[in-house]
Amino acid sequence: MQRKEENRALCVLNFSGRYGGAEKRYATLFNHLMFQQLDYYLIMNTRLYRLFINNGIMQPNERIVLFDDGGDGIPRKVKSKAVSSPAERFVFKDKIIRFLGRWKYFLKTVFLWFRFSLFFIRATRRLKIRKMYAVWQGGIWTWMWCRLLRISLAYSVNAPDKLMLYRQVTRFFDSQYWVLQHAQILDFLSPSLVPGYEKALGPKMKGERLVTPCSFVDYTNYYAVKPKKAYVVFLARLEPIKNPMLFLEAVNLLQKESSLSGVKYFVMGTGTKYARLQQYAHDQGFENVEFTGLHPRPWEILQQSAVFVSLQTNENYPSQSLIEAMACENGVVVTDVGDTRMLVTGEEGRLVNGDYREVASAIRALLENETLREKLGRRAREKVTTEHTVERFVSWFEEVMKK
Repeated sequence: MQRKEENRALCVLNFSGRYGGAEKRYATLFNHLMFQQLDYYLIMNTRLYRLFINNGIMQPNERIVLFDDGGDGIPRKVKSKAVSSPAERFVFKDKIIRFLGRWKYFLKTVFLWFRFSLFFIRATRRLKIRKMYAVWQGGIWTWMWCRLLRISLAYSVNAPDKLMLYRQVTRFFDSQYWVLQHAQILDFLSPSLVPGYEKALGPKMKGERLVTPCSFVDYTNYYAVKPKKAYVVFLARLEPIKNPMLFLEAVNLLQKESSLSGVKYFVMGTGTKYARLQQYAHDQGFENVEFTGLHPRPWEILQQSAVFVSLQTNENYPSQSLIEAMACENGVVVTDVGDTRMLVTGEEGRLVNGDYREVASAIRALLENETLREKLGRRAREKVTTEHTVERFVSWFEEVMKK
């Protein structure tokens, strides 16, 4: 592909040493754009890039423009929050430590942002970028330079759990408050996100509002391996919004049933609750629960597993791991929240409320009724592989990037 006078780019940044479904989705998108020989660049930080390469999510390409923020692609350990008594939580010393910690993080980030800004300005000028689609920090860290350089900015809005509209100085680099006011196009991940942001920002949010038509994954490694094993999987960031403790509470009930003694449970992912969940499993005497951390090849488990559980508090649509599990013909158990039914209805899985007894009952039903589980699994795979495809998304995406 030859460079044009006006080029387009994706900007996907995450400096945390981890990644989520949004970053993974747009890495998959870029792979497909390059396979189709479409004219795009990808601006990315090296830490995130190496994570993707090491986990087989992304292939090297000359059109990937890398900002060197260090790191070797090995995920950082996430510190679990210490458990303390109410009296200990609010002592003056703790407040001072938290205050200094926020400013230390902010000042370190300022220096990184200055370095990145110089890189971004030079790269976009050299490549003659005039249209950019930005994901998470890819928009938060660049919106002001896009205004200055007259780069048309489309921003992906994909945070269902909280709006992240912080206005404190120390939260500047983690806040969507400003980019949502200055992007020309706001691409919302699901319809239910739009009212919340409109209510919070009102007339300050001036960009054209669109809703992504579908989610997608690279289905190459996601298919069922028969016969299925008695595996139940929870795969997500181990954060409160994902409800990993609700899953373990359901497991605690199921463990006591002799008919399910051969079932193995997987907790896959990392997050601030990792140590707390392990401690709970130890205290309850779980012998058949495996914590995998950030698994480099999750499909090896999902291909064989029988049941997959997604228990997010606000939204299961369009979870990358849920789509992957559906493609592997898992019987899925999901909380009935937000736009979840755009992906899973009673025809493809089991919808539950956020009660551990109901979750346990749904898991039990799928484990004990193989015929039902296989029927739901086949319908689930058919749905995601026909409706949630990268080809469908790219057709829409190309129209957006021509505006």
